[in-house]
Amino acid sequence: MSEINCKIVIVGESGVGKTCIISSFLGNEFSEEHLTTIGVGNENKIINIDNQEVKVEFWDTAGQEIFRALTKMYYNGAHIAIFVYDITNEKSFEELKKYWVNVVKENANELKGK
Repeated sequence: MSEINCKIVIVGESGVGKTCIISSFLGNEFSEEHLTTIGVGNENKIINIDNQEVKVEFWDTAGQEIFRALTKMYYNGAHIAIFVYDITNEKSFEELKKYWVNVVKENANELKGK
């Protein structure tokens, strides 16, 4: 049985909880402390779906504007994009519509047109 690979990019403004979502999925403890991702973080986990091993690759992109040019290249080959915003920060939601959705569409070849 061959392993299936699934690349997931998690995008959004800085401080919205992208790293916490990944950490929670991986089974690590939830931390209320905010550690800023510098550039891009990568975590992997093998899960079993219908008796098939799926290697899930999480790409945690930095939300700060200074890293935006750098993180674009990590969207290439993504199968799934998860857009994260802070419900207490309307600007973080507005930035999804103004920036993040467009940049992922332009740079994630596997997601083009979806």
